[in-house]
Amino acid sequence: MIRILLILSVLYFTLSISYAQEGSKDSVEVESVEKDGRVNYPKKLLVNPEFDFKLKKTETGKFTLSFYKDTDKSTTIKIYDLIGNLIKQETVSKAGLFTKEYDLSYYNPKFFVVEAGSSEYNKTKSIIVE
Repeated sequence: MIRILLILSVLYFTLSISYAQEGSKDSVEVESVEKDGRVNYPKKLLVNPEFDFKLKKTETGKFTLSFYKDTDKSTTIKIYDLIGNLIKQETVSKAGLFTKEYDLSYYNPKFFVVEAGSSEYNKTKSIIVE
């Protein structure tokens, strides 16, 4: 009797895992795979491919971030330290040129990851300000 219950529970567990794997889908479906191995994703992922920002070291521990945006849609700026802790976050909602200097001279090490974007587009860059 115990042997039958054990076999049935293993069979149930195996079937439930295989069914869950069949039902799960990635959030982004691949359109095609080229012969050389390149993967083509849908164009709707690149809603604003021309958005870019520049990082420039000004002094030890300081850098400027600048970008231009042509809409009033909010752009969020996040700055992370070397191990991924969020140090600063702000939202820019005005259209036009945005330039700001960040003073992070009190942080060690001097490596930061800067992310700027919205729910539709996103760019990430890093900077060393030693």
